[in-house]
Amino acid sequence: MRKELNNYIISSDKDIDYFDDIVNYINSNEKRILDFFELNKPPKKINILILNYKNFKSYIINKYGEILDYVRGDTDSLSNTIRVLNINDQKEYTTHKDANVDQMKKMILHEIIHQYHNVYHNDYSLIVWFSEGLATNLSNQSYQIVNLNKCDFNILKNDFGHYKGNYNYAYTIVNYILNNYSKEEIHKLYSNPHYLREKQDIIFKEASNWVNKILH
Repeated sequence: MRKELNNYIISSDKDIDYFDDIVNYINSNEKRILDFFELNKPPKKINILILNYKNFKSYIINKYGEILDYVRGDTDSLSNTIRVLNINDQKEYTTHKDANVDQMKKMILHEIIHQYHNVYHNDYSLIVWFSEGLATNLSNQSYQIVNLNKCDFNILKNDFGHYKGNYNYAYTIVNYILNNYSKEEIHKLYSNPHYLREKQDIIFKEASNWVNKILH
């Protein structure tokens, strides 16, 4: 299955009955995400590959050396390629036993957001939490604001992928940013990794205080 749009080439290595749903969802959300990043279009067309587990696993292990049980999507800025696992294989091989079409559409949008973020830089040392928090918020994935008092921010910064609760914590911190910072400041945070690394400890303290007020 294959569909070429103005800014995307979407394909699947097997027939899936939700293919058109994905294409339409990408079309309907494209301008909103481009506007957030102040872009007219991506530098190159983005390839979106919907894969079976064998092909997906092979790529992920080759890139990272391991495949964690929650991983179901990946974006590669060098090749402008997004790879996602089809729904049936998400259910069978990952922790996402409740995977469905709505989740799939938002997950692909999540990876598209990473692609647009990568237009500005590809330096995520110590700030993966921000990249993932931005993607989960802008894609409207079903994460919730959580208490940050239990979050060890040093671990979140240094070992995001292996830290339990990582995506909920990241979603919460970036939700604070999006609701309280100016458009200009948010632009500086996503476009300048050095500036973000200088500010992140202060941001975490501010977000923790904000959450304490809204949850109590």
